[in-house]
Amino acid sequence: MTLKPLLSLCLSCILAAAPIAGTYAQNYNLPNLGAAGGSALSPMQEHQLGEEIMVEVRSDPTYLNDPETIDYLMRLGYKLVSAGPGSSYSFFFFPIRDPSINAFALPGGFIAVHTGLVTAASSESELASVLSHEIGHVAQRHIARMIENQKGNWAATLGSLLVAILAARAGSADGAAASVIGTQAALAQNYLSFSRDAEREADRVGFNSLVRAGFDPKGMENFFERLDFNNRAYEGSRAAPAYLRTHPLTIDRMSEAQNRSRMAGKRNHKDSLDFFLIRARLRVLQSNRYQGWSDAADYFRNELKTATGYQAIGAHYGLAVAAQKMKNKAEALKQIEIAQKMAGGNSAIINKLHSNLVFESSPANRARGLQLAKSAQQKAPLSTMLVLNYGDLLLRDKKYNDLLNFLRKQHALSRRWSISLSSGRPMKHWAKSAKVTRRSEKCTPCKVSASPPSSSSRLLKRPMTVTSTP
Repeated sequence: MTLKPLLSLCLSCILAAAPIAGTYAQNYNLPNLGAAGGSALSPMQEHQLGEEIMVEVRSDPTYLNDPETIDYLMRLGYKLVSAGPGSSYSFFFFPIRDPSINAFALPGGFIAVHTGLVTAASSESELASVLSHEIGHVAQRHIARMIENQKGNWAATLGSLLVAILAARAGSADGAAASVIGTQAALAQNYLSFSRDAEREADRVGFNSLVRAGFDPKGMENFFERLDFNNRAYEGSRAAPAYLRTHPLTIDRMSEAQNRSRMAGKRNHKDSLDFFLIRARLRVLQSNRYQGWSDAADYFRNELKTATGYQAIGAHYGLAVAAQKMKNKAEALKQIEIAQKMAGGNSAIINKLHSNLVFESSPANRARGLQLAKSAQQKAPLSTMLVLNYGDLLLRDKKYNDLLNFLRKQHALSRRWSISLSSGRPMKHWAKSAKVTRRSEKCTPCKVSASPPSSSSRLLKRPMTVTSTP
């Protein structure tokens, strides 16, 4: 058992067991058990708890530190957050490499999305409906109010979670499982009655955000219907979709989703190109084996027999990602150029991969690859993904002075982005390169931390605030 499924199970159990409160939105005769903010666990304490858990999550190999995916999930997530009832949380959405259909919320606004959820979504509205549901859990403070309801037992509950985390990190699957089971057993008797209400409240709050953000109201209903169909196929088996094991799907939840979508009326939402690109990308990155990448390439080739529009662009992009992973540079460059031409050169995600593939194609093309990366970043100066891409290529080309000058002028890296990516390729080496450059220049010494210098360092020291954009 790895850390990821353990955390998913533990925190989902907590969320499912949480007492609920009346909120903004229509009243569906659910019990009103208090205001969303009425908890002894302050937002700051909840945030600190979430940060501590995220230290473990980020160190787990299933944590997918992929700038393209994080950038997309952050944009999609904050579109829903800005359409919601308002929250004091600074959200961070991140992917977990897991083929199961699931998502879960951690304390403090951290929301994990399984790669299997994205690849299984038939529309962007379906994916958005799941994110809005998890945002609802966080906004209504289900975790905090469960701990408050525990009163004297909450320390034991968190202690059990910590023991489970440590056991998983030590490789003791039995010890981790025993800790989880013990925690669940202690909570189930007293709080199981709240689980369905908590899910229904998160549905209601999430649905309102989904509609206000402009997505198809049937997104949640369609997702539930597909989950129910899959659940029937696995009835009596432990192989049921993970989302159903951590988010109980009842007849009431399904009927309410249907009623809400009918009341909201028909609304067409055109899925973004980025949705198709990230879905294709995660179909490749979901595996870390050659065979998995080869299988993904076969999937895209078969898809191209009938695909048109954005779906076809996504398939060509997926082939490029798969070919890059399999070290087939010529095929990767061929496929990304097809995708770029079909997209009219207007996709930041496609342009990023194109600049990388040109840069890697030969030493003679490094300068051109850098120029393509710089041009793409200048078109979208607030894109963290493109900032990291250009910075990484400057680092790989050993242009340390250019890297430092570039970082001094950019403001795209938020605190949570910086922390999340600090273990990734670019930021892991930027400080070291900066120190070497500073010594060679014999200039006035300056402190260089593990995060990008200048404007990025100042961002890390700022108190977190909630805005409508990531």
